[in-house]
Amino acid sequence: MARGKIITTLRDRRQVEAGLRQMLAADSEWQFRRQAQQIAALGSQVIPAIVGNLDRADARLLTAMGTVAALLNRQEVVAALRQAILQPQRTDQGRMAAMTLLERFLGQPPDEELLTSLRDPEGVALRSLEEVLSQAEGNPALWIEYIRGLDRQEPDVVLAVVRTLRGMGTGRAVEPLRMMAQDVRGEIAAAALQALGTLRLPEAGWALQTLRPIVHPELQPAAGRALRKLRFAGVAIEELPPPDPGWRALIGPVDGLGRQNVWFLQPGRGTAQVRFLNLLLADQAGIVEAIGHARVPALMLPPPRPLGTLHDLLLPDGSGELLMLEAPFDLGRRLVLEALAHNRQTQIPVAAPLRLLSPWLWGSGGADSLPPPLLPELEEPDEGLMAVSDRLLSHPAFLTWTVHNPALLQAAEEGRHHPGRDREVWIRRLARELFSEPMVRHLLGRRLTAMSEWLLLAGEPWLARLALAAARAMDQESAHELPLIRALVRRGLEAASGS
Repeated sequence: MARGKIITTLRDRRQVEAGLRQMLAADSEWQFRRQAQQIAALGSQVIPAIVGNLDRADARLLTAMGTVAALLNRQEVVAALRQAILQPQRTDQGRMAAMTLLERFLGQPPDEELLTSLRDPEGVALRSLEEVLSQAEGNPALWIEYIRGLDRQEPDVVLAVVRTLRGMGTGRAVEPLRMMAQDVRGEIAAAALQALGTLRLPEAGWALQTLRPIVHPELQPAAGRALRKLRFAGVAIEELPPPDPGWRALIGPVDGLGRQNVWFLQPGRGTAQVRFLNLLLADQAGIVEAIGHARVPALMLPPPRPLGTLHDLLLPDGSGELLMLEAPFDLGRRLVLEALAHNRQTQIPVAAPLRLLSPWLWGSGGADSLPPPLLPELEEPDEGLMAVSDRLLSHPAFLTWTVHNPALLQAAEEGRHHPGRDREVWIRRLARELFSEPMVRHLLGRRLTAMSEWLLLAGEPWLARLALAAARAMDQESAHELPLIRALVRRGLEAASGS
């Protein structure tokens, strides 16, 4: 009986491994996902096959394994991968593979115990570099996972990779160095820029040109010097062309958590395909998510419309609607630069897909003359606008704006036990309590200012003035008395009360 069980287990594992190989041969994203679902349908018996392939998984196999793992029982697969990392016989490559699956596909960043299990992180990074270099020419997206892995490493490990790439002196080193120059850690970005300046190749000069607008302002002169050195050395470097006039930007409103969707679309010449880049900007973190596709059917995306047109899009999963504003390409690029500054400030890594695809935005000129924020004229002070500031919340763009705070839950609970209490008294007290901190008001003011520009472009000049007046009122200690603040608290309290 035991023998029969072993044979079945081996057969199942080989079936899973064969399915993973079929995923690598898939000729479309749909087929890739479909095969992942078929493998995951086998259930828990898939997990030993995933664990058994950790030590020899290259970047492509790792992506297939992670896609399947994300469809399995999360608790079981996370426990199995953690156990695999801590096994003494596991290689460092296998440990890194398991950590990648945990973080990238299962949303479980490795803790200190897992990270300290690595015996030779520098050696792992360099061996992985050789592997990706051998495969990335035909599939540049492999650099995304590699860069994500480096973001988890200590600076000395990453700097060792930079030195190795610099010593190669060939064109293959340009792409990883270009992505590493976008690291939020200044010492790594500086080393990568310097290394690019030693590669006497036109593609190195082009990479430096695309990097100048997006590296830390203190590093921009270094990028310029490296570029000049290459030109003095006789490397032919052409000036960047102007942006393709076909580029479009679609910009969503800032939501109640300070997040904003920005889409970039470039129609293909003579085809029905569109280059598509979707970025999620967070005003307290920077660019935290990015998805890019070189060829998306144009019919899947909103058709071009005049600037200021509001697209009301149904989400594919039917969970709601998405407002996206037709905006100038350079306005979208300016928002990206502002968000990158937040990444550097918080030291939260820039989303790796954007680091790969950043030349889509910066491979053309004009980055040094992007438009400043366009805000409405406002008379100071405008008491009339202050008195009706709560009308902002009636616009669909403010649907998600509310207050999230444990104090609201506590107030809602107390309200259930004392139904006779005056809710407006509670709202005034909560408004004063929740908006007493200057940093809280500053953050709200920044979001309102961003929405003022968005509303102005959307053809809502009165609401734009209203948003800007409310934003400027956030500098005052009495901001909690604004009708807008009380309306936000009221909305949050109603949500907490279920009413």
